Amino acid sequence: VAERYPAARIARMDVDTTGAKWSHAEILGRVGRGEVDILLGTQMIAKGLDFPNVTLVGVIDADVGINLPDFRASERCFQLLSQVAGRAGRGPKGGRVLIQTRAPAHHAVRCALAHDYHGFVREEFEGRANPPYPPIVRLANVVFSGTTEAATAELADRGAAWLRRLLRARSAPGVSVIGPAPCPVERVKARWRWHVLIKAEQQPELTRVARYLAERFAVPKNTHDLRMTIDRDPVALL
Repeated sequence: VAERYPAARIARMDVDTTGAKWSHAEILGRVGRGEVDILLGTQMIAKGLDFPNVTLVGVIDADVGINLPDFRASERCFQLLSQVAGRAGRGPKGGRVLIQTRAPAHHAVRCALAHDYHGFVREEFEGRANPPYPPIVRLANVVFSGTTEAATAELADRGAAWLRRLLRARSAPGVSVIGPAPCPVERVKARWRWHVLIKAEQQPELTRVARYLAERFAVPKNTHDLRMTIDRDPVALL
């Protein structure tokens, strides 16, 4: 950018430039005083900023998150594009928004550009009907983690089998178990992660099964530091 616009005053706002105390305020203060011509940043500059002199917003690889293995990926993409588009044209000069995408026909991109919230909800709702995901069904994400991959995978297998035996033995209409499988982000802070999804048509049934799992399923205490966490109504499955 500096080579293309040598006379421009450029600032960055990302995790590397905002580590120091008050660094956010210092950078945004320069923007507000008109001391910055081009602000480059990550998602942290996509929302909440109100600078009337901002007349152009550009988004690079806007669709990078659409194909993440998470049922809310399109929703987050739509939210982000809608929010970042609102940073331009907040003053009398007006503004433009340029979006780089490889999927211009995707409903998250198309509806964000048209500010069509209702159209996005309609298409997204249809996409979550089969296979069913919230808000069609209620969901719990059961995450098994440990310091060794084999022990973690074995625990996830045991947990999924235990849940299926429970559903066969007790009446739990409209409840199903998906998995186990490695989490999309398989390892976090030296811990391996596998997960199992519990889907239920009714919230009370999901509550009953999740509570029974938390109270009755035994996680062995050994050198692999195995753990199980149950995330009700998860905001992400990564």
